[in-house]
Amino acid sequence: MDRSDTYLLLWHIKGIGYKTIRKLEEYLDFQIENIWNINVSEIHKIPNISSKIKESIVQYRSLCYLDKIKEDLLKNNIQYITIDDDKYPKKLKNIYDPPYVIFISGNEKILDEFSIAMVGSRKATGYGIWCAKKISEELSNLGINIVSGLAIGIDYYSHVGALNGKANTIAVLGSSIDRPYPKENIKLMRKIIENKGAVISEYPLNSMPKPAYFPMRNRIISGIADGVLVVEAAQKSGALITVDYALEQGKNVFAIPGNINSFMSSGCNKIIKEGAKLVTSTEDIICEYDITLHKNLTDKNNLNIESDENIIISILKKYGSLHVDTILQHTNMNIKDILGILNILEIKGEVLEIGNKIYTINT
Repeated sequence: MDRSDTYLLLWHIKGIGYKTIRKLEEYLDFQIENIWNINVSEIHKIPNISSKIKESIVQYRSLCYLDKIKEDLLKNNIQYITIDDDKYPKKLKNIYDPPYVIFISGNEKILDEFSIAMVGSRKATGYGIWCAKKISEELSNLGINIVSGLAIGIDYYSHVGALNGKANTIAVLGSSIDRPYPKENIKLMRKIIENKGAVISEYPLNSMPKPAYFPMRNRIISGIADGVLVVEAAQKSGALITVDYALEQGKNVFAIPGNINSFMSSGCNKIIKEGAKLVTSTEDIICEYDITLHKNLTDKNNLNIESDENIIISILKKYGSLHVDTILQHTNMNIKDILGILNILEIKGEVLEIGNKIYTINT
């Protein structure tokens, strides 16, 4: 029995996690595949492992159980890669506590491609939604993959924006792939897979979501990405856990600023003060990397990165101070997009709200 099969089998035994596998590796002189060959009495002599786990190893240490695991994965169209496999994502292998096994539905080849993780609040505002969709689509049109967590809110719209673009998107789950959470995003998960993206998890089949799983999956979100963008987050948002992991992993951290009176932007504004790079356009992200962008997608005029902002600025210059409803009448945009654009223009110092949703050029 090889090492890959050993990791897969152990990962499916209830009660066995990272710490137990490490202890087994140390006891077996880092030849963990030898667990198949040692006798029962020696298994019971392994130190610092509970008797219950030792009994489980004895019970499930069989080709029959391993074959059943592989059969179930095949039925669910789920692939797996173990940490000793050459296909294991290189960026993920370098993090602290890399998963011994990752399960994948979709395109496994994209896991080593250049990508940006986008995270944020589940209680996204219209401004946050607009930013997530806009930035993710523009990055995708530059050939940059988007990584997020398939949660409601910012995660959802980051995936949607990426799907509207030309690159791929990767969803990292806090449950097993056959038990996706939240259920309302199952259609989005299927769309990601159908569009040559990938859905990944470290959790074996039939693993329901647990509160502890989500902080753990955040290390994978940042681990497979080349940088992390926080779109919208309160000061105690779970998205900031991803930032902590990113900093530990030596990844770039970006944040979109928000209104200083907005509770939902307080986390972003805080990490910007602490050193995260302020982002108001995709160029703020791209300039941090020496990357070759997707062919024929590097022309800013073709991408219209800031065309929406320019449209509104032109309207205000032409007509003077306008109520947001009047701005709406002069564009083909929806009200949420307009409010999001105006919010960014306020942050840039290019427009001012002079009261009651009336905006003017900041001269």
